[in-house]
Amino acid sequence: MRRKEDNVKILFAGRYSEEKILSGPERTSKDIFDEYASNHSAVFLQYFFDGRKFSLFKKLFGKQTTEYGRGKVFTLGIFRIIPFLVSYRPEIIHLLNYERFAVILYLYRLVFKTTVIYSSHGIIKFENTVIKKLRGRKIYKDNFCERIFIRYSDKIIFPSEEAKNTAGKYYKLPEDKTVIIPNIAGGLFYDIAKINSESQPIKAVIHYKNSLNKSGYEMLLGTINLLKSNIDIYLLTNELTGFQRGIFPKLYVHVMMPQDKLAEFYADKNVFLSLNSYETFSISTAEAMASGLIPIITNETGISAYINNGVNGFKIAYGDTSMLGEILDRISSMNSDEIISLTQKAKETAEAFRIDKIFSRYLKLYRECVK
Repeated sequence: MRRKEDNVKILFAGRYSEEKILSGPERTSKDIFDEYASNHSAVFLQYFFDGRKFSLFKKLFGKQTTEYGRGKVFTLGIFRIIPFLVSYRPEIIHLLNYERFAVILYLYRLVFKTTVIYSSHGIIKFENTVIKKLRGRKIYKDNFCERIFIRYSDKIIFPSEEAKNTAGKYYKLPEDKTVIIPNIAGGLFYDIAKINSESQPIKAVIHYKNSLNKSGYEMLLGTINLLKSNIDIYLLTNELTGFQRGIFPKLYVHVMMPQDKLAEFYADKNVFLSLNSYETFSISTAEAMASGLIPIITNETGISAYINNGVNGFKIAYGDTSMLGEILDRISSMNSDEIISLTQKAKETAEAFRIDKIFSRYLKLYRECVK
């Protein structure tokens, strides 16, 4: 008899956040668990992360349970995790994002032979040493944990080939262990009506998340003396002192927004800029495309695999400011039919990132893991 997927006991683990503005890994974790819990009994396991908020006793022996529909989120102290696993006996453990406490799950796997899936949203070893340039004990702890996750997971999910290739520079990745599944774009971005702004200057959006993730803002600055057309720049950031004001003639600064506000904000915008030297996917680009914004991204961004130059967006080499300036000028000189064509193609491409299409790939993977 064919096994029903409802009978598969999956334990999701990582970090479940109820904040309105989330990081990419947090968003993906929440989306996957919430979608699974909408039709299945589901359990999510996390740890008491905030040392300033929770006492040492809580972090060692605490327990907190929150229900979300058919799903339950268990927040447990370190010494409660193994007894919980032994009691629950999951067939699959899916570590949805990188968290060091999850090493305990792999100790359980050694004894009970449970299938473990790890979603790698970023290569921690690379990010700590190359991007963040960290030193000290944290690097050793992170390297140890990531090495365990990569080596002892039965399946490793990467959001793009770019992410997988970067991981392959640091770890051995047997082909039968790796799976490519893109991240999910929020449904709200597909549904907001686009406002006709053809007669207005090009309105380009860029996210300046923090000092380590500026979406290539410095690269954009390099185009100031190259641009021949007028461009309105809309910069979204919570770091109001981390960039230079007054450089662009028309620079509008806004704080980061939750999904519903951001979707409305995109309604009269034309272009989205994601110019990082490293980004494993870029949910923000996927959502901007779903809203009908024309993406201009670097080849080093994971979502670049879905972009065809001049058809549904543009991709360039990181640091190529002259090409960036040329593309912005090219878009500014386009007629309404050309703009509409690019917009529609971007939206069509983003259909691949809808939650139902992405989540069906997760369900297929879960079924394969319990055959």
